[in-house]
Amino acid sequence: MVSIIGCTGDWFGGWDGLEKGSVDQFITADLQAGRLPQVIDKGEPAILVCHWPGIYFNGEEYGFNVFKEVVHRLHQRYDHLLWMKLSEIARYWAAKELTGISRQAEKLVFKAPYACPALTVELPSMQGTPQILQDGQTLPLKEVSSLRNLESGTVFRQGDKMTVCFDLQKGANELLQRI
Repeated sequence: MVSIIGCTGDWFGGWDGLEKGSVDQFITADLQAGRLPQVIDKGEPAILVCHWPGIYFNGEEYGFNVFKEVVHRLHQRYDHLLWMKLSEIARYWAAKELTGISRQAEKLVFKAPYACPALTVELPSMQGTPQILQDGQTLPLKEVSSLRNLESGTVFRQGDKMTVCFDLQKGANELLQRI
């Protein structure tokens, strides 16, 4: 079980749909204040809290319109946001905590209790193209020019570090490398 803690109140319209929410509590019109910039600027996950009655708001969809404006403002200020469902966040966090990682010669071995799409790991950079070995098949990783372009099956290098993104399979996964 994974508990996910929100970083906001239910400011869309409340759990009962009786109090109108406010966009400015999330992010102000000048994009400088509100709870979300405080959280995102620290590099923390910004988990929004809402309930269906507040989003629907007795048929007016007031909370949904608040949400749409929050998204619009966030995209005006930030170009690196990754939107995920709670189930994806829970799976990712559990994989981070429960997957065993060990070094064996020129490879890292990941022993995962279950699969996790688009897992990212940061490690010292290495020579050559890193590869993932899963089920006896070797998958080369494609280099990308920006961390924002990182997706499953890619690697981004910056200085003496690299960030690798791959679909973690249940069981053994190997990252082949020469450091």
